[in-house]
Amino acid sequence: MNGTVFNIGYTDCGYTMAALVKHHPSSVIGTFWLPATVEDYNNLSCKWIDYVLEDNQAQAMLDDLDILDAEPHLYTHMVIVLTGNSNNPCDYSFVAGITRFFESRSLLQVLAEHNIPAHTEVSYPRFFDEESARAKEDGLWSGLSLNDWNEYIRLQLVAAHGKSMLKQWWERTGKSA
Repeated sequence: MNGTVFNIGYTDCGYTMAALVKHHPSSVIGTFWLPATVEDYNNLSCKWIDYVLEDNQAQAMLDDLDILDAEPHLYTHMVIVLTGNSNNPCDYSFVAGITRFFESRSLLQVLAEHNIPAHTEVSYPRFFDEESARAKEDGLWSGLSLNDWNEYIRLQLVAAHGKSMLKQWWERTGKSA
């Protein structure tokens, strides 16, 4: 797995991710969306995790964008875009960054257009429970090494939550081949 983590704290990565998806939608497996801290995730007042139940998750989030934008626990949030190699369907990479919804709007629009998953029910690494009380906003994320990111995405997100996302992508790429 290869990854790119955008400079944490510089939040225009939502626009960059939107450009990636716009120009290479068939290479995008899906996205994971999560609040910046475990505490924020546990204190959300909106229907955040229920978006995974929608047929077009990104469109459902766009429909509720005013609610999401007003949710204080989502002021900044992490977006992880999984990309794959259609010549080797088990080879995938990621792009990650912290953004805000006014930067994420264009990403959500292009995800919705192609019905690419926007998965919102996630697990955080175990050590986040201990560290998140000390870290505010993106401090903990910026301290992760690339190996930590790889392990988190591979073991926590993809293995625990991304199986259906991978299956849908394999079906999409199989039909277009």
